[in-house]
Amino acid sequence: MTQAIRWKRSVLVFHGSVTEVNPDWRESLAPLSLDVPQQWSRFDRGEVASASRSTNSFKVTLESGEVVFFKRYVYFTRRLRSLLIPSKATVEAWGLSELHRLGCRTPEVLAVGERRVLGNVRAAFVVTREIVDSISLAELAETVTEKPGSLLGQRQINDIAADLIPQLQAMHRAGFFHYDLKWRNLMVQDPDGECRVYVIDCPRARRHRWRRFRGQVVDLSALSRVAVSRLSKIQRLRFFIRYLGPGYDRTRARRLLSAVNAHLSRRPPRGWKATP
Repeated sequence: MTQAIRWKRSVLVFHGSVTEVNPDWRESLAPLSLDVPQQWSRFDRGEVASASRSTNSFKVTLESGEVVFFKRYVYFTRRLRSLLIPSKATVEAWGLSELHRLGCRTPEVLAVGERRVLGNVRAAFVVTREIVDSISLAELAETVTEKPGSLLGQRQINDIAADLIPQLQAMHRAGFFHYDLKWRNLMVQDPDGECRVYVIDCPRARRHRWRRFRGQVVDLSALSRVAVSRLSKIQRLRFFIRYLGPGYDRTRARRLLSAVNAHLSRRPPRGWKATP
């Protein structure tokens, strides 16, 4: 999948509404009425993929047969903290296009829009293309059992790590951090064959020039929250060492591992014990 547009991490409009659509998809997305804020802010077509008070995601099959995901954010109270701050939808569109530019696998962003009142976000949306025949890493871990104590087999772990680690290294070397890199935000395509990992759902993404260590800690901690109950200690350590790469600085590695443990200890995942 490709990213035809390099989306910007910016405020799209100060007052009113605006929608930006990939020109190649304008005709296909026309039935979604993305240019009519009263329509997209109440969008509820297709299959509900996820739902909360302010955020809802729908899986929609277009007339062309293509499947897309429509995610909308609607806020029912004034949010002064959003004043002239990019909306989560535009941050996600920017983040996915930046990740793609860095060589990571991501879903294609097809459209993004927002509605603001005097600079404050009232609603926003982002449309992405489906990653065909994929399953989240969290779902995969729940459905695959190959041996007691680990829901992922060693072959699958190796295949997933071999595809994910270079992407993780590339984004961190560039100072890009996902900030919500949970297993449910990693989609695995063809887990029993040529495994491919896609990074999705990054409305908190950031680029840092100086706070890179902090970004590493947050991303690695997010990956670890499920890993502590799905992988053995040795498997987790092997992943960490492969992420550091050959010739890594042992002092810095210990500092990073200690910081990840400290971050996890603030809200410990079930069954986790800090590494001494």
